[in-house]
Amino acid sequence: MSEAQRSLEERLRARISEGGPISYEELIDVVLYDEEQGYYRRGKQEGVDYYTSPEVHPAFGRTIGRYLERVAELVRTDRFSILELGGGTGRLARDIISSIDTHRLTRYLILEKGRRISDDGVEWIETPGQLPALNGLTFVIANEFFDALAFHKIIMKDGNIREIYVGCNHGFFEVPGPLTADAASFLSLLPLYLDEGQVCEVTTKTPAIIRDITKALDQSVFLIFDYGYHGDDLAWGRFANGSAVGYRDMVMRADILTSMGGMDITHHVNFDHLSALLQGQGWKKVAEVPQYRFLFLAGIIDALEGLGQEERLRAKMLIDPHGLGSTLNVLAFTKDVAIELPGFKKSRTAP
Repeated sequence: MSEAQRSLEERLRARISEGGPISYEELIDVVLYDEEQGYYRRGKQEGVDYYTSPEVHPAFGRTIGRYLERVAELVRTDRFSILELGGGTGRLARDIISSIDTHRLTRYLILEKGRRISDDGVEWIETPGQLPALNGLTFVIANEFFDALAFHKIIMKDGNIREIYVGCNHGFFEVPGPLTADAASFLSLLPLYLDEGQVCEVTTKTPAIIRDITKALDQSVFLIFDYGYHGDDLAWGRFANGSAVGYRDMVMRADILTSMGGMDITHHVNFDHLSALLQGQGWKKVAEVPQYRFLFLAGIIDALEGLGQEERLRAKMLIDPHGLGSTLNVLAFTKDVAIELPGFKKSRTAP
């Protein structure tokens, strides 16, 4: 049997049997990004395992597209580029492009480690290090990108931070051990304070990604749409057992050591860490608001005009303060942009 013919689970079992337990980062890199059988390498099937905002309704991307044009006008530039992180199927790109004057668009690039897709007018980039220099104004859009990065899983045990590894016998199981060099280096830069027995995820690949992206950019606006938390949340006991979950068949699953390669794995983003890393590269944090508030102030109501009742109800899920609209936050950062970004100030008419 060739290596390609062996199931992903069989190959993981053999790897652990030969070399011992592996870190969660190693595991997730395989189950999500394996060249042959990784979840993302096979291409995400929309609406099968979970919904993202672009899949709920095109109004999400169209609102963002019109918002970008509005910001470009405030910056007083005729042209701009867009860099989308984790473009998935390309749906968000299509919706954004459909809502803007394409004569103003210099380039649209998608950074996507998974399946490469060919779309007219869109350039697909495999790694941050391959990004070309982008001169002039560039908008960076990251919709549920950082929560999909492979992570290390750590735990406070007997007063010391330890790392949780994945072993295998009759099934896969967790086992504590010393910190990997990458996790130790990351935590020396961005410490975490956990209670005894508390578990947390750290994404050690984030600093290099941000560094490479920043090097490629000139004048920029960075919009991040993601699930996340702050250090105070951990202090109050949120995610005591970690935030990592799997999604398969529209069901959230706590046990991510099953169905290897057959479900998405995600975790909540540490917004304090992410903000510190961006600010360390010269980005200025503008604001952080719930998604529903940003979309409302960015003009999504205009995108709902003319829709039928069924479509309108579906699109309103994006701004439901008791659903998707509040579970996702929007973080805005700027680099060498002097204007005040619209869409983040409080409004008397905003919900």
